Amino acid sequence: MTGKRTARQTAVFATLAILVLSGALLSLYIGSVHISLPDIFSALLAKGDETARVVVCDIRLPRLVAGLLAGAFLSCAGAAMQSLFRNPLADPSITGVSAGAALGAVLVICVFGQGALGGYALQAGALFCGLAACAAVWFLGRSRSGGVSVLNILLTGIAVNAFCGAVVGFMMYSARESGLKSFVFWSLGSLDAATWSVLVPCAVLGGIALAVLYLNADALNMLHLGQKQAFHAGVNIRRVQFAAMACAAALTAVSVAACGIIGFVGLVVPHILRLASGADNKTLLPLSALGGAALLTYADIASRAISLTDAVPIGAITSFIGAPVFLFILSNSRQTR
Repeated sequence: MTGKRTARQTAVFATLAILVLSGALLSLYIGSVHISLPDIFSALLAKGDETARVVVCDIRLPRLVAGLLAGAFLSCAGAAMQSLFRNPLADPSITGVSAGAALGAVLVICVFGQGALGGYALQAGALFCGLAACAAVWFLGRSRSGGVSVLNILLTGIAVNAFCGAVVGFMMYSARESGLKSFVFWSLGSLDAATWSVLVPCAVLGGIALAVLYLNADALNMLHLGQKQAFHAGVNIRRVQFAAMACAAALTAVSVAACGIIGFVGLVVPHILRLASGADNKTLLPLSALGGAALLTYADIASRAISLTDAVPIGAITSFIGAPVFLFILSNSRQTR
């Protein structure tokens, strides 16, 4: 069994790696300006035509990197939440981070405008409010004794999501038309605003969160079996729960801050890969990163293929793909009960 499982995991890893590499090449090739493959490689090496270098390195490459990072971060956050809550249909939005980030974005747009802080106010507001919402879920979900109940966190997350959604609805109702359009476009998810100055800090923060999450992979495996088993195995349950929540929140917050709200990636990708390769987070987390990166890369390709001059919001593409897949998974889980 171990050999077969390892062979299957290797096959899944190789398939996802090929999908990511081919998708990355296709993403750099597709666009309103035609650039041949030799010119693309020359531009990546800082050679060749100046126009090709600008288009590839300053427009298409940041967009590609944003999709790869956001997909990997959201998928790994979803894998962590599914292990923590012992529910294969858990989603990073449980922590309230997506709703909090949406609140931060709409507050910035309505109160300060997108030109504040050198044009990065929206990302800063989304990141700060997303992490603040997750912190509120964590502290409000704790019991009087200081313990952490997964059920309490889940219920608190629902309440925080509802509160943030209500404030967002009120702000959108009161917003000017231009601000409303900006928020609606951002809330559907987009890679259009990807720049190196935004991606670098997001990559650093997300990379740290991924590393911490991976270091706690074995403890998450024990938590997936139940808190009693994890406790008797010597796992510091409260520390692991906090680490998983904090890392998932950071990964989701930086993704939302850079690309807007992109649904279903953190739900569908780790769930499918758990079925394909097993629930061991040592394997699941790297596979989820590859799977999420591949999904967002091809979703972005599809959004630009529909309209080269005005790309469809990528969140609409992932929801269009993810919703039927989610319903299919849900119907199969009901049949197996």
